[in-house]
Amino acid sequence: MTLVFAWLLAWAAGAAVYCVFDTRRGPGWRVSAAGHGLVFGMLLAGAMADLFAREDTDHALRHGWLPLAIVAIAAAAFAFWRRRASTAVVTAAPRLERWKIILLAAGILSVVYRGYLALREILLRPTFPWDAWDAWAVKSKTWFLLGHYVPFVSSTHWIDAAAGASFTGPAWSYPSALAWVQIWFASAAGGWIEPLVNLPWIALWVGMLLAHYGQWRAIGFSALRAAAFAYVLASLPLLTVHVALAGYADLWIATLFGFAVLAWIRWLVQRDVSQLALAAACVLVMPWLKLEGAVWMLLSVAVAIACEMPRRARHALIAALAILAAIVATVGHIKLPLFGLGWVSIGWHSIEVPVIGTLSIVFHAKALGGAFGSLFLQPSWNLLWWLVPVVIVWRWREFRANRALRCLGALLTVSFAFLAFLFLFTDAAQWAESYTAINRLVMHLVPAVITLLALLLRDLPLYQEPIRTAPSSAPRSSAA
Repeated sequence: MTLVFAWLLAWAAGAAVYCVFDTRRGPGWRVSAAGHGLVFGMLLAGAMADLFAREDTDHALRHGWLPLAIVAIAAAAFAFWRRRASTAVVTAAPRLERWKIILLAAGILSVVYRGYLALREILLRPTFPWDAWDAWAVKSKTWFLLGHYVPFVSSTHWIDAAAGASFTGPAWSYPSALAWVQIWFASAAGGWIEPLVNLPWIALWVGMLLAHYGQWRAIGFSALRAAAFAYVLASLPLLTVHVALAGYADLWIATLFGFAVLAWIRWLVQRDVSQLALAAACVLVMPWLKLEGAVWMLLSVAVAIACEMPRRARHALIAALAILAAIVATVGHIKLPLFGLGWVSIGWHSIEVPVIGTLSIVFHAKALGGAFGSLFLQPSWNLLWWLVPVVIVWRWREFRANRALRCLGALLTVSFAFLAFLFLFTDAAQWAESYTAINRLVMHLVPAVITLLALLLRDLPLYQEPIRTAPSSAPRSSAA
């Protein structure tokens, strides 16, 4: 019962916080609130453990439940006030035909069965993959078994410190947000029971699917169409692997990046300022989950700002970047402060990141084969990467005509260009040649890619609903 209480409280708090950002009561809003609520609630629970249970990690739930309940009540009250003050009215959801209901039910049952298989894997084994126990769970398990927080530092500082004053490890510099999430649920479970500590990963997957469905409904997709693309997202093998082998942070980054893109699209299409704030909140959280989150945050903010600039301002920005490149060419290197990464030194032959180390810049031809094999030959992605270029070429006219699609395309182009540089021109090429990290980092962008495909295919004959640019006047109805 204690574990159930911890889950329900976190879920309620997360849903209430989401409703502060989204006051609509249109098709899919309950599904969207439930999905976002699962993810936001787990992160809020981890934040409460971090803030109030550092001196007594064994009883994180005891110390953090009241502050989390206060957050839930305050957010719910503010969301209710915002809803009462709002004058927006949304269209009613049309009734589905019987064949569509049957098809929808079959898809849902298939996804539920897939989730059951992943859940069974979580419950049958301890933390399994290397990065999961070495980079993420090592901190939470250490703090929970010690009963209090102890800092993780570099090996040099650990040698110089007093015995027991600190700990070290290969991933000592990685963010600790997910460790505190595990502390919350370990405390609720009454001990370090790894299958129960790893349950957030199945909840994360469910939340990702529900939130994407709800947000796609909010921008005008039919229930069947939104469910079809949620099924595509749910069926991708590597995402389910990251659920079953719980412990990695990559699925969290993929989920938050996907949430940010969905909210940003609603801002671009509907000019809903609350959705822009939601997108900003999602990208700001990412650096606290994984180091790569800082890169996605910086790229997302840069592209979003560029998309709002007048054409002349964008040209001036390009000119400034060209001048910066000229400075690097002349001086040989330049140092830039990047949030979450520190002072990054960029030169012709190397890039030095304080929390990662030095990456030599040289072209790795063998990495091309690894990248191609990872995306197009291995079964990790079904046929996704064969489909993406075909759909873009096929729907190029729609892509060029729609500003929201162009902005999303720009973000994904810049993001994939970064990955191409990382895996083809730096020491990270070894992760492409070995088919390891390349798949995990590509996964960060996959929910956003599915959103791009869904928008590109929005006007096929089966789907008649266009993207709404503003709420229309019609009676309220419950979510589909």
